[in-house]
Amino acid sequence: MSIATHHYNPDWLSDDALVAGFIARQAEFRFLRDELARAPLEGSVQHYLLIGLRGAGKTTLLKRLAVAIRRDVDLADHLIALSFPEELYQVKDLADFWWAACEALVDELDRQGRRADADALMDRTDAARAAARRSDQPADAGLALLLDTCARLQRRPVMLVDNLDMVFERIDKRGRKLKDPHAAAYWALREALSTTRSPIVIGGSVRLSEPFTDYDKAFYDFFVPKRLGRLELAEVRRVLEHLADRQGSPEIKARLKARPSRIETLHDLTGGNPRAVGLIFTLLQQGPNSRAVEDFERLMDLTTPYYKARFEDLSEQAQVVMHALAVRRPGDGSGLRFGHTAAELGAHAGLPTNVVSAQLDVLEREGLLEKSAAFGRTQYRIAEQLFRLWLQMRGNRRVRQSALGLTEFLEAMYDEEELTATLQGATGPALAEARLAFAMADMRGRRADRRSLEAWGAECATRYADESGASLDDILPAEDLPEDLAALSALRRRLAGCIGHGLSQAEQDALVGALDLRLEAKRAAVDALCASGTAVTEAERMRTYQLAERRKLLRYGLLEADLPLLYGLRARGFFPLPHLHPDDIAPAQRANGGTSLDALAWRLVGAWSYVKFADEAAEGWLSWGRKHATDASANAWANVAGALRRSDQPNAAREALTEATQRGTTARTEYERACLLAEVAGLPTEAEATFHAAATLDPSDPFPWNGLGNTIAEQSERANEAEAAYHKAIEIDPTYAAPWHNLGNLLAKQPERTDEAEAAYRQAIEIDPALASPWSNLGSLLAGQPRRINEAEAAYRKAIEIDPSDRGSWINLAFLLAEQTKRTDEAVAAYQKVIEIDPNDSWATGHLGLLQAEKGDLEAAEASIKRAVTVSLETELHEFWQAQLDRLHARRSTIAATRALSVGSFADTRAALDKLLADAADLPTALASQAFVERFLAPLLANPTQAASVLGLLHGLGYDRHARPLLLAFEAAIDGKPELLDALEPETRNAAKRMYERLTKAAKR
Repeated sequence: MSIATHHYNPDWLSDDALVAGFIARQAEFRFLRDELARAPLEGSVQHYLLIGLRGAGKTTLLKRLAVAIRRDVDLADHLIALSFPEELYQVKDLADFWWAACEALVDELDRQGRRADADALMDRTDAARAAARRSDQPADAGLALLLDTCARLQRRPVMLVDNLDMVFERIDKRGRKLKDPHAAAYWALREALSTTRSPIVIGGSVRLSEPFTDYDKAFYDFFVPKRLGRLELAEVRRVLEHLADRQGSPEIKARLKARPSRIETLHDLTGGNPRAVGLIFTLLQQGPNSRAVEDFERLMDLTTPYYKARFEDLSEQAQVVMHALAVRRPGDGSGLRFGHTAAELGAHAGLPTNVVSAQLDVLEREGLLEKSAAFGRTQYRIAEQLFRLWLQMRGNRRVRQSALGLTEFLEAMYDEEELTATLQGATGPALAEARLAFAMADMRGRRADRRSLEAWGAECATRYADESGASLDDILPAEDLPEDLAALSALRRRLAGCIGHGLSQAEQDALVGALDLRLEAKRAAVDALCASGTAVTEAERMRTYQLAERRKLLRYGLLEADLPLLYGLRARGFFPLPHLHPDDIAPAQRANGGTSLDALAWRLVGAWSYVKFADEAAEGWLSWGRKHATDASANAWANVAGALRRSDQPNAAREALTEATQRGTTARTEYERACLLAEVAGLPTEAEATFHAAATLDPSDPFPWNGLGNTIAEQSERANEAEAAYHKAIEIDPTYAAPWHNLGNLLAKQPERTDEAEAAYRQAIEIDPALASPWSNLGSLLAGQPRRINEAEAAYRKAIEIDPSDRGSWINLAFLLAEQTKRTDEAVAAYQKVIEIDPNDSWATGHLGLLQAEKGDLEAAEASIKRAVTVSLETELHEFWQAQLDRLHARRSTIAATRALSVGSFADTRAALDKLLADAADLPTALASQAFVERFLAPLLANPTQAASVLGLLHGLGYDRHARPLLLAFEAAIDGKPELLDALEPETRNAAKRMYERLTKAAKR
């Protein structure tokens, strides 16, 4: 059975309920209780001031002391508790304070069942107060009545005054908030509390104000301050466990024990504030759903009067600094953080650092901030976490920004499984749903479904704008969304507002949600559709494209009924490709009204290669499929196996195929088995037989014939059989682009059939204009025909337009451009694009280096070729790039040596040649290079004296150990005596003569 919890009004609790729920602040309670037990009926006593933030437990502690005074014999025998309301609005001077004390005594007598004594005291209080107001009686008439009554009762009054600082602000005779800490009323109160019969005062306050802290003020050193700081972690644990027991929620207790780190997080979130802990427990009970968002907003709303008053009490500059502390997120890659520095806050708020520092000092003294210098420069943060969250949420219509605090709240409250379950629950108000979506999307540790959550948030924000009549741009500006999601929203709105294109809503969704079109292509299409001169033509072009994509998706396993739903969801940002994750399904499903999308998602995962799988994603989808796709057909599982295979996930593909064959043997399962045999196992004969078996199982399926053609085409002597297989696939389905493309590849290898190859490529392009590979291969075919270079370039660029990440097309384009002397810069840019796509592409990296060397940028060239050497370490290209690097080292060193010789610096010449020995991994390659032989040594022959000096230097450095034939040839050339080479041993003679020929031939140029 649930028991009501009064977070804000402990007065409403019975004594038994209050004692049962009093878990925190036990140490403070025991101390004060023992002090009261020692207090005499008459004699000097000590007064106490409890200092703590709102919700720190001051009121509850005072109420607990009141119960102890009533119930504990060693207190009740000489004390009586006077409990005051939290707000004494009737008090305007010290006299009113004493009359309020008399009324508190009346309440206590009534509580104790002493009705007659209570009524008598009330009558005396009313009469005395009226008389005092009619005459000029002293302000302590109420005090006198209080003390006389307590003397007759043989009890000393204990005044338990919450918000004592507020009382002090009201006891000035002039009936206004006190601004003078030297007021005479303070000294009068001090005197009244300093007698042997005076009441004992235990008060509560949110701060130590001037009357308590300055040595010349009335209450300096008069009250003993007891600070109620944040609860210790162990206390928070006890409070939560007690609440779980009391509320009959054992599952909450079990969850907290299973995840003790959550208690630590809640401890941080609440700042160890008891009231906040109680409030958040209520939300924990309800679980993570849109109701939790509303409850969080209710929590923020409940704290608004207090936080708003505190915030508005601050100066304008202090408000700016507090706001910056709330909304500026610490860190930005700078490691462990406590909070923010003054300089960071100044930069965020647009205030000078010295102004911010001054305000931070004021705010710290007010108890609003805490600081630490443990991380270098002093950093500050708001002491109350809920205050910070309130500031983040307050007054911000932008749903994404107002969800910042909610993000931290959800991170503290719930784990990943609970949050994922949230997406399966019932929907709530649109604004709450939007905030929940963005809060979950922004949680630490980038979520796999972040993009889909953002789409869900945008969907809910749009719904809220429609329902409320608010401007969507105010609630969710485009800059609060990822660029692509904002673009999709803009395209949908723009298309809906255009007239003249004639596209239905379904056709508009098919355009914005297209799987093959890039965002830039969608923008271009919408531009054309919204222009009166091109709208009709572009609409027809889009319908042609959509027909091709529709045919392809149906061929790949989707159903006709899937397509409108899929396009509609993708047009709104759901089902992002190619990196679809299982967690993306729930947000889309929630946006779709809760209707299951599992079957559609599984068919999409199996749709050829639209979804890309890294290792973890492959395992994740297999696990998801075994749980959610148990009713999927053998073909659906086989299609997923194919998608995994195309993402280079052979093991996962085998697992998926096993699941497929357990559901039955079909043409598609056999087709996938054949592909694995051919591509992974390297068993073409077995693959060929399996393709034939697949074709037999379903003669209407073109896939087996296309796969058979690919397998046979690897054997050049069977080209005719491969061609026949492709033609069979085309005969079965003339609208299937793949066999046309593969036929083009086959025919392109036969020089006499290039025209047929070109025709096949162009047919594939016509059937499926979204395919990049036929364009790229057409470009390669045309590049071999010198008169069609421009057409080849256009084909490559068309392939790149369709798929900017197509590495092969970029490389082919780079090769084509590099062969044209005036287009080296364009070739460099193309190679750089390849490297951007694949930083480990040694071919592109190395060729970029060669082009840079050709342009004379040897430093950049060396960096590129070194990178090529590194990334090709485990490949056959490694030795090639190492040789290129050695040649480049030779070139750089010989250039330096030539420059040194030109200015007569023999020492620098020696240093350059010595560096060549040190840098080259393969010295023979470096020393046989054109850079060393033709460009360095040969020109020296024009000056035999200088050449002889260099020869001596080379011998001195030990070059003869690495290139003896070259040095012998160089010596013969200097002396003009080639016949000397005839006397060399045979193994050296021929090499030396070849080097002599190279040297003398180059010297004559």
